[in-house]
Amino acid sequence: MATSRDLSESSASSCVSLHAISASIPDPSSAVSGPASVAASGSSLRLASSSSPRRWRPDKGIVGSVTRPNNPCPGEKANVISWLLMWWLIPLLRQGNRRSLNEDDLYTVQSRDASFTLGNRLQKEWDKELEESKIKKRKTSFVRALIRCFGWEFAAVGILAAIEECVLRIGQPLCLGYLIRYFNGEEGYTFIDGWIYSTGVVMGSLLYIFTHHPYFFGVQHGGMTLRISSCSLIYRKALRLSKAALGKTTTGQMVNLLSNDVNRFDTSAIFLHYIWIGPLQTLIVLGILWNEIGAACLAGIMLLILFVPFQTWLGRVFSKLRMATAHRTDERVRIMHEIINAMRIIKMYTWEKPFTALTEAARKSELGVIMETNYYRAVNMSLFLTSSKVIIFVCLLTYVLTDNVLTAEKVFVTSSLINNVRLVMTLFFPFAIAMGSETLISCKRLQEFLEMEEREDTSHIDKPNLRPKPKDCCLVMSGVTAKWSNITEDNTLTNVSFSVKAGELLAIVGPVGAGKGSLLNAILGELPAQSGRITVRGKIAYASQEPWVFSGTVRQNILFGKQLNEKKYEEVVRVCALEQDFKELPDGDMTTVGERGMALSGGQKARVNLARAVYADADIYLLDDPLSAVDSHVSRHLFDNCIMKHLKHKVRVLVTHQLQYLSSASEILVLKEGHMEAIGPYHQLVNSGLDFGTLISENQEEEITSSFSSRKASVKKSNSINKAILSERILRERKRTDSTSSTHQLEESILGSSISLHDSVEADNILTISGAHTTGSSTAISSGMSNSSYNDSKAIEAKNDNNNEKETSGNKEIRSHGSVKAKVYLKYFLAGGGWCIFALLIIINIFAQVLFSGIDYWLAYWANGEQIRAQIVLNSSTWDIPKNTTVFSYSNAPVPEGYMDTNTNIYIYSGMTVGLFLLSLCRTVVFFTLCMKSSKTLHNNMFRAIIRVPIKFFDTHPVGQILNRFTKDLGQIDELLPTTMFDVITIFLNFLGIIIIIALVNVWLLIPTVFLGMIFVYLRRFYLCSARDVKRLEGITRSPVFTHLSTSLQGLTTIRAFEMQQTFMDEFDSHQDLHSSAWFLFLCTTRWFGICLDWLSCIYISMVTYSFMALPDTLGGDIGLAISSAMLLSGMFQWGVRQSAEVENQMTSVERVLEYSSFEPEAALNTEAGKVPKDVWPDSGVLKFVNVSLKYNEETTVLKNLNFNIQAKEKIGIVGRTGAGKSSLITSLFRLTEPSGVIYIDGIKIQELGLHDVRGNISIIPQDPTLFSGTMRKNLDPFHQHSDEQLWKSLEEVQLKTAVSDMGGLETQMAEGGINLSVGQRQLVCLARAILRHNKILVLDEATANVDPRTDELIQQTIRTKFAECTVLTIAHRLHTIMDSDRVMVLQAGQLMEFDTPYNLLNNKTSIFFSLVQQTGQASAKQLHQIAEMAHQRQQDSEGNTASGSK
Repeated sequence: MATSRDLSESSASSCVSLHAISASIPDPSSAVSGPASVAASGSSLRLASSSSPRRWRPDKGIVGSVTRPNNPCPGEKANVISWLLMWWLIPLLRQGNRRSLNEDDLYTVQSRDASFTLGNRLQKEWDKELEESKIKKRKTSFVRALIRCFGWEFAAVGILAAIEECVLRIGQPLCLGYLIRYFNGEEGYTFIDGWIYSTGVVMGSLLYIFTHHPYFFGVQHGGMTLRISSCSLIYRKALRLSKAALGKTTTGQMVNLLSNDVNRFDTSAIFLHYIWIGPLQTLIVLGILWNEIGAACLAGIMLLILFVPFQTWLGRVFSKLRMATAHRTDERVRIMHEIINAMRIIKMYTWEKPFTALTEAARKSELGVIMETNYYRAVNMSLFLTSSKVIIFVCLLTYVLTDNVLTAEKVFVTSSLINNVRLVMTLFFPFAIAMGSETLISCKRLQEFLEMEEREDTSHIDKPNLRPKPKDCCLVMSGVTAKWSNITEDNTLTNVSFSVKAGELLAIVGPVGAGKGSLLNAILGELPAQSGRITVRGKIAYASQEPWVFSGTVRQNILFGKQLNEKKYEEVVRVCALEQDFKELPDGDMTTVGERGMALSGGQKARVNLARAVYADADIYLLDDPLSAVDSHVSRHLFDNCIMKHLKHKVRVLVTHQLQYLSSASEILVLKEGHMEAIGPYHQLVNSGLDFGTLISENQEEEITSSFSSRKASVKKSNSINKAILSERILRERKRTDSTSSTHQLEESILGSSISLHDSVEADNILTISGAHTTGSSTAISSGMSNSSYNDSKAIEAKNDNNNEKETSGNKEIRSHGSVKAKVYLKYFLAGGGWCIFALLIIINIFAQVLFSGIDYWLAYWANGEQIRAQIVLNSSTWDIPKNTTVFSYSNAPVPEGYMDTNTNIYIYSGMTVGLFLLSLCRTVVFFTLCMKSSKTLHNNMFRAIIRVPIKFFDTHPVGQILNRFTKDLGQIDELLPTTMFDVITIFLNFLGIIIIIALVNVWLLIPTVFLGMIFVYLRRFYLCSARDVKRLEGITRSPVFTHLSTSLQGLTTIRAFEMQQTFMDEFDSHQDLHSSAWFLFLCTTRWFGICLDWLSCIYISMVTYSFMALPDTLGGDIGLAISSAMLLSGMFQWGVRQSAEVENQMTSVERVLEYSSFEPEAALNTEAGKVPKDVWPDSGVLKFVNVSLKYNEETTVLKNLNFNIQAKEKIGIVGRTGAGKSSLITSLFRLTEPSGVIYIDGIKIQELGLHDVRGNISIIPQDPTLFSGTMRKNLDPFHQHSDEQLWKSLEEVQLKTAVSDMGGLETQMAEGGINLSVGQRQLVCLARAILRHNKILVLDEATANVDPRTDELIQQTIRTKFAECTVLTIAHRLHTIMDSDRVMVLQAGQLMEFDTPYNLLNNKTSIFFSLVQQTGQASAKQLHQIAEMAHQRQQDSEGNTASGSK
């Protein structure tokens, strides 16, 4: 019915449901930093020397391995013809058919496309723009910098689009019209003319190949370069941000800039040229149609113009709905992130049900908006599907009703031209405007980020570039006053002065929030000084309080880019007490630590963090409390061997809570609320009457709330967390922990709508008129930023259906091979409503297709009838024309046999058009309702499986891999899959309808159709073998870019302290280049496939067109119908192949969700009816372990035949080296992993009880205090089981009542992770939870490891009073914590070595416990002996009193 695009693309308009993302390129959300090429450019890339020229090797980068290219792209040396036809890709495609492609097969790209090169280009222009704006006193414009950098390159490509739209797309329908005239036998048209016009139709399709594909490749490449350069600029800026600026943004927001905002360049680049091409084409078409059908064309053109504001309005609606969906999705994913990170706590607290209800409520809210979007989408898709028919109907009806004769030429020329201009003006033109405006908004966001405050070397810091001699190194601070933010009144540090020379150790002590870490940050230049002077002479090394480890090997974490000196390395490992750990780790120091260092314990991470600083061989060491997270004997080893011996000639500043080491310090600086309380040597301070223990412990209630004081003002101004985060206290906490907020970022969708148009917007079209999010999900990658691949990187189906993913800690997800199984499709549809709904949908689709194809056939039938009628009139001598007639009319002409009169034709034509619209609307509504129901069912099934899976799953699967299912995969299922699948269904039905129409016109045309189909099937198989691998590689290589940004921000203070910014920039460029190479190759392979199919389509059209030259008696209507259908059919083949591949890609998301829905759950939550214990159980708290062993895997036994009894009300201390099995014992008690043997509580075998009956009757205060977003009330009592009075009483008992009241009471909103409370305060909230539960058994799992002695003493005192009648198990690093226990359990390598009172164990000088106490130092050991003796004496007195009372 017109041009090849009208058929392939636009007929995707008329025939297809139009989708936004074709298989031709991955959707924008999938691009982290779009496709670009990898190039070996200077400092950003280091090429590996290899014997094989075609290899990439993983280079040992700073943050894990970086795959670097050494495989030149053949395209660089290819000639013009080879590039136009993409022949240079054929060897790679053949290889992809022989075996799976991997990273070794990726090509490097031209150096001009490398991240380093493009980043430098844009950086130069941006710096120039900043300078000019200052000189000319005008506003800075990031857009202006982009235009200066890339504008001319982009503008040149638009000429190709203009030729395609304004010459080829108009010329081809005109040639078709002249060809129909020739077959109608009009005068003046010869046989030669027929061949000329036939060739014109064919040439339109042929020349299309040489304009369309270069244009789209050009604009995609342009968008790619914009994205890569912007990403490079963002990362460089991120490394320069000040702490104040970091307080105003989050990792998630920065990742959002990388993953979402920069992707606007891809989408807007495709359509931007249509802003001027659209109106130009419309004017040309209007002129031609006026010549063809006169004023009747105005009716259709006016209706067409009305569609433009309608699409614009609908775009706004979709945009608002998209944002609403994005916010709801973001909320759901935030909840999921908290749940996954806190799953151990949720299981131990038996909070599965409230969190399930919370998640399902969030999902219901999200689906409500998505469903509303789908209703608009259904209307829009129905309108778009039928709009071409309606506009043509209006034009032709007006033409006929004004007493004109309908001819085949008028029908098909009008239809083709209107289809072309409709496609441009109702899709491309509004999209260009909408996406252009969205891109401007994204540019504004990027500009705001690029203009944020940077960390600057202030005049207050004196640090020469030359490194002095070791003996001359020193650190001096003179009268320094500093604060994090100017919006706070109170200073963080006030008039602080000290001096440390080489060989001296300065110890800094003080309560939580005193400013200890802030002082170190001031030295590092992170905390801006307001006054005073800091003199730094020497190279600085820094060990942060919260250990920063990245996802590389342990060795990479220690070396941190330095060359390996084995002797030095072994010495550092020894003094940092890592030798034994390396023996226990599976691969020694080459063990991959995994995401967030999940393969290491807290103590191991702290020692690796310290070893990094020690190996750096600096002159000045800033150590922020490295001793708190380790056992007491390890702490003593680190202090004596590392800090005092190995670093004895260095300048050392140690922040610590370990008071036993203060006597060894050269000087001690005591801080309180940022002021210097005292400074001097230990004995001088003691002689002056200063008691360190009293200083840190006194005024407990005042000090526990003092950390809130600096926040009160901002809390009073606003209760919002965003405002509170800017307060000094939280900046202080942020500074201390280097923590970042959630890495889930909002990935907004492109426009609300996405249209599938064949090649022309082939995903090349990145939109869908349906309103789908082309980004898939509104949130994503997340902390995962894990090395997990995107939806196409689904895990291989394992033999065990209950655990299909062979994923290991910190490793990438395994790529799948092959196609999605048919049972996955079946499960998807059955989840949406069963067979009945699906059958109804099929019936509606068939009827809609009958009408759709029938309209074209009816127009041809009508035109043929009018042609025969005209011939009868002209050839008949008996037909009388009235003498007074001035206008020739056919109104009274006889109707040919087998045809109908004009009025009947009009009625039938009108009825078919109305029926088509109603059925189209009906089928889209039914289809999207089915898809939404399926999506809801799949999510609920997956969440219920995840919440019930054993805890081992979360220990072996990174958060990012799990979140990927709930973000990207679910986003694909919610947003993209329905539209893509609707396309495929519609294409399949269209294909059948067209085949039938062509057979009705000329049955012999079935032969080339079948032949073409066979070739297409072969090409599809040939192409998809490589395309699947390339796209999956693109997904796999995307995550490291996000991971690198997230990791860099988490360790930003450390990176800047070690001056490693340039190295990290180079690695970011390398990660981005690797991803870009996969993207670039995907674009090229897709372009190759499109070119091949277009060549075959051109051949097919030429066969059909020229075949009619051998059949001169064919009617013009049949000619127009057959040729336009042939063009439509070939375009349909192309789009069908792409969309079927895309459906399969997106169905991997369904497969991945189904995989996570089939895990074997834990034991039952509730006890079987006959085994339910009595109402009050346990009533004593007696514990008995009989032959209890525990294995986390088949190879390693972590607990070995434990046998012991614990009496009611006993207080038991549990000690042992890291890896001794302390936490595993708690795991067994809570049945987080099912142990072998028998555990009894009050004589009842807990393995026979439901998990909630066991866990709900044991309280725990965990090592890492976990708080959730939401109110304080929700954090204390999620089940609403307690009154306000009870909640306030529990807070009062842990001395948090005043603090919580000042923050706003029980309805105070907690920030994510509770970062608006200090670590100690979070521990007290966990203690308040335990008080509320008041169970007979309490477990403390290293609960005081990260708090100062004052908070530790507060917790212990509360336990002694509130839990006197309970059995208490305490795992502790600090031996002071458990020295007054009734008995102490000593574990070693999973075995119970000693179990007796502390007094008895200390009297046995051969005991392990005695050696642990001795390792704390002479003074500390003496104090511990005294505590044990006093506890023993109290016990003797208590037993004596009990005995006398009984007498």
